[in-house]
Amino acid sequence: MSDHRLIVVHPAAEDVARQLGLAPRLPSLRGARLAVIDNSKHNADTFLSELEGILRRDYGVERVERYRKASASIPTPPEILARLAESCDALVHAVAD
Repeated sequence: MSDHRLIVVHPAAEDVARQLGLAPRLPSLRGARLAVIDNSKHNADTFLSELEGILRRDYGVERVERYRKASASIPTPPEILARLAESCDALVHAVAD
């Protein structure tokens, strides 16, 4: 009798999620530089425009830098995230429908 073995392999990738903490809270938004990522879903731009107005008028946000993704289904490119992290104090990523 010969030894026949069957190896079963699970085809799904097993991602190990990195544990990340929250960024420290800004003491105030007054004078802050805000990054905004628009995921390009319907009404995300409308929501973000309204939010930007409120944050500037009521909370003193100084400058807003926007990035609009080509598609909601793809992640924001790492180089864009790095640039926004370097040039801004806080970031808002909007999802809308």
